[in-house]
Amino acid sequence: MDNDRTTITLDLHWIGLLLFTFLLGMELIDKIRFRSELEMARDLQADLLPRTLPSVVGFDFGAHHEVANTVGGDLYDVEIVPPGGVAVLFGDASGHGMAAGLVMAVTDAAFRAQLSVDPSPPAVMETVNRLLCRSGAFRKSGPRQFFAGIALLLGADGAFRAVVAGHPPALHLSPGGDVLGRVGTGSYPAGVREVTSWKEERGTLNPGETLLFYTDGLYENRDPAGLEFGEERILAIARQKAGASSEALVSELAREASVFLDRRPLEDDVTILAIRRSPAPVP
Repeated sequence: MDNDRTTITLDLHWIGLLLFTFLLGMELIDKIRFRSELEMARDLQADLLPRTLPSVVGFDFGAHHEVANTVGGDLYDVEIVPPGGVAVLFGDASGHGMAAGLVMAVTDAAFRAQLSVDPSPPAVMETVNRLLCRSGAFRKSGPRQFFAGIALLLGADGAFRAVVAGHPPALHLSPGGDVLGRVGTGSYPAGVREVTSWKEERGTLNPGETLLFYTDGLYENRDPAGLEFGEERILAIARQKAGASSEALVSELAREASVFLDRRPLEDDVTILAIRRSPAPVP
C-alpha cells in the first residue's frame, strides 16, 4: 500500500513537472512570437522613414534617427513639392513601443496623402489631427494617442511657412551658428482635440542659414550622474559647426549625445533634422 502511495506521489510530481515545463514552453513560444512581431514592426517602421534625403538645388539636408526601444515613435519625412520646394513633417508620437509606432505610421500616411491635395502646414496638421482623433474615438481603454510635431513648407526662395503642434520649437540659425529665432509657439498636439487650429508662422531661410529640428529625447537624455544633455549643449555644437553642412551638424550632435550618455541606453528616441540653405556664391 505504501509503495502504491509512493508511486502515485511520484507520478503526480512528474505530471506537475511536465505541466510546468509545458507552460514554460508555451510562454517562451509567445515571447518568441511577440519578439518576431516587434522586429517586423521595427522593419516596417524603418521603411516609412526616408532612406535618402532629397536632392534640392540650393539646400542641403542631414538627419539622424535612433530609437530607445525596438519600435519608436519619432518621425521625420521630407518630400519634394514643385516647383523646387520641400514639405517637412517632424515630430514625436506619444508613448513608446507598438502604440507609438502605430501613431507614427498613421501620421506619416496622412502627411503623404495630404501633400497631393494641399501641402500647406495648417492643412497637413488638420488632416493628421482628424485621423488621429477618429482612430482614438474607437478606443475603449487607455489614454488617447497623439502626435506632437512640426509641419513646414519651404519654398525654393527660402520662404517658409510652419505650424507647430505641441512640439519643441525648431531653431533658425545664422551662418555663424547663432539663434536668429525659434519656430514654434506650442498649442495642442494633433489628436487631442477634434476642433483645433494652429497659428501659422512665416519666415525666410536666407543663404547660409539653417533650420534645426530635434525631438525632446535629444536634450532630455541624462548622463550617469543624472544631468540632462540640455539645449545649451545643442547651441554650443551649432556654433562650433558654423558653416558646416547639415549632415556634419547632425552627425556631431548625435556623436556628442552618445559620448554624453557614456554607453548608457537611451531613455527616449532621438531624432534630429537640419536643413541649410546654400551660402551665396563669393563674388
